[in-house]
Amino acid sequence: MRKFQRFVSAASSLAVVTLACASPSYAQETSEKKEPFACAAAPEPVVSLSIGSRYKEGSSTRSDISEESNDEVNQALEPVEDFINALSGMANAAYLGEDDSKANADCVMTWLGAWASGDALTELNSLNAKLAVSPRLSGLALAYLQAKTLATPDAARDEKIIAWFAKQGEAVIEFFDTEAGPLASTNNLRAWATLATAAIGTITADDPTLTWARDGYKTLVCGAEESGALPAEMERGERALHYQLHAVAPLVVAITLLDPKGEADEEYCSAKLQTIAEFTFNAVQDPQIVADLVGKGQVYSDGEDDDLAPYQLAWAEPYLARYPNPALDAYVAPLRPLRYSKLGGDLTAVYQDGDAKPQ
Repeated sequence: MRKFQRFVSAASSLAVVTLACASPSYAQETSEKKEPFACAAAPEPVVSLSIGSRYKEGSSTRSDISEESNDEVNQALEPVEDFINALSGMANAAYLGEDDSKANADCVMTWLGAWASGDALTELNSLNAKLAVSPRLSGLALAYLQAKTLATPDAARDEKIIAWFAKQGEAVIEFFDTEAGPLASTNNLRAWATLATAAIGTITADDPTLTWARDGYKTLVCGAEESGALPAEMERGERALHYQLHAVAPLVVAITLLDPKGEADEEYCSAKLQTIAEFTFNAVQDPQIVADLVGKGQVYSDGEDDDLAPYQLAWAEPYLARYPNPALDAYVAPLRPLRYSKLGGDLTAVYQDGDAKPQ
């Protein structure tokens, strides 16, 4: 049976979440690095972001992808995605105790310090940019949480990073409370905002931010259908299953931050979360389950690909650490390692069996 153990400890007056240590196989792979780690200069901060919709104009279900628009969105987001991918790799290496763990941790903080100093991601000039920022903030904040305790302290830099995260969290909350609209406030976009604010609230130790994250989590999880289907995602036509997966992922990671020891199962509708996960897993094995509900065959991606990508099941690792499920474990085994930078990087390494990493 998988072990789940997570600590929340104070470090420089911050709450820092500690994740489970790496599997032996991961340690063996990473131990083969021959050259010492050298921190590259931080990429230029992306301050301003303006993106359009991925969907064809007039798509009532927001599921009809425009190939041209989709490419334009991906291109606009690419510098941010590259930054997060590199950052999560260094954060994993730091947290998982590689030979250069301290150097990697210092580099994570240096890069975040550069983006904080540059006020990155603070000029969001379109509705879709504001909707898209929460998953990116999730990845940045989770990388911070993995690296912070091992990094060399730098009071000025650290204060700047924390203030930047705090400002980002406030902006997310204000946007969803005043501008996002009812659909975004009840679907996968709110799920990602929940994870972003859960991680940021953990960094800043800010109760209002954490309360907002808790409220969003409970709205989405406790409000799911009895079957485990998420109502807002079932309105997405042929991409209903894709968006069900896209919502489940941040919710599963968010609960590890909001209730790290699993002491408030009833408050956080633990039974319903398991129902949601079971429904999602069953639908992955048999997409006709969702097709019958929505009246359309299902595709898994934002493009036209019918194939499931391994990253779409990365949430299984934190889920299995909390709720052992042999069938799900066996299903994802050949897909490992499961990586998703916006959820914390290599989740197989982070959540595999093993004793919790000591502080």
